[in-house]
Amino acid sequence: MKLLLDTGILGQLCHPRKHADVRAWFRRAVQEHAFLVSELADYELRRELLRIGATRSLSRLDELTRELPYVPVTTATWRRAASLWAAARNTGNVTAPPEALDGDVPVAAQALEESAVVLTNNTRHFESLSVAAVDWTAVPVP
Repeated sequence: MKLLLDTGILGQLCHPRKHADVRAWFRRAVQEHAFLVSELADYELRRELLRIGATRSLSRLDELTRELPYVPVTTATWRRAASLWAAARNTGNVTAPPEALDGDVPVAAQALEESAVVLTNNTRHFESLSVAAVDWTAVPVP
């Protein structure tokens, strides 16, 4: 399975002390599945890690982005995200305030472009966006 890492999961993988269960699962899962890092998820996580001075987590984030394919946000991504956002709004699914970037929408667009499933802590965020999303606990590992 091809899995695009959402911000929450990426943050758990980068934390130096917490979430040992997620990191142990990831070490096994990387043998079976293809993982991708969303450029937008990197941005969302990196800005907060920089703000709080989390140098160990930043080092791990840099390490992950050298080890795993990095999916850039392209013009096509933004255009697809705009379509997904508009479709969700037109069906009454408000995913964030109108003026918000709403990072889940471009991540969903990236997953669709990559034929990937979003790996997330909150699958509900993706339900109205026409993209498959799973929690890490639902992904089989050897």
